[in-house]
Amino acid sequence: MSQSVMLFEKLRDDIIVGRFPPGARLPQQQIAKRYEVSKVLTVAAFARLEAAGLVESAIGEGVRVRTIDREMLEEAYIFREAIEAQAIREACDHASDREVAELRGLAAQMDAAEEQEAIRIDQEFHLKIAKMSRCQRLVKELKQLHLLQMFVSQGRCLRFRFLARRPPFSHMHLVEPIEKRDPLAAEEQMRSHIQTARKNGIQAFLESRSA
Repeated sequence: MSQSVMLFEKLRDDIIVGRFPPGARLPQQQIAKRYEVSKVLTVAAFARLEAAGLVESAIGEGVRVRTIDREMLEEAYIFREAIEAQAIREACDHASDREVAELRGLAAQMDAAEEQEAIRIDQEFHLKIAKMSRCQRLVKELKQLHLLQMFVSQGRCLRFRFLARRPPFSHMHLVEPIEKRDPLAAEEQMRSHIQTARKNGIQAFLESRSA
């Protein structure tokens, strides 16, 4: 692993857990000194963080941790729906019986889990569907969205959880059309699932802002 990737991962983790809260400036010189790296590596790490949607930069203002707002959440859900709708369609064509059985097991765990554990299993569940699509680009993009999800839900300065309000139907409804190899039904179920999560996530965000 290159030094720039290692620095990116350290900064990413520090942002996600809230050591650098939304809106915090990340002065290049101070970051380089803090992590004992060169300015060149810092610039490369900043570029990766910006691509991941965790920071933003502006001429004359430098780099700062991205501020969470409704537009950011709306965009994340829109992108997620597009990615996961295609992923589940492809999974219907490419998933093995063993993979579908494993997905069913995750769905059962998810439906019985407490909130914190449910968040982890939910990510694993959706990432497995993406992997079953056999499209690495879909997997990569979903992992990036999971980073944003962790940023929103786990930062110490935040007062709401991205997945706190779980969809009102079982995750088994996403497994069944894959078992039947029915891509149209699978896509319909996934879009409904994400749209419900979007409605609940935005509502939770707005409530946290007015609290």
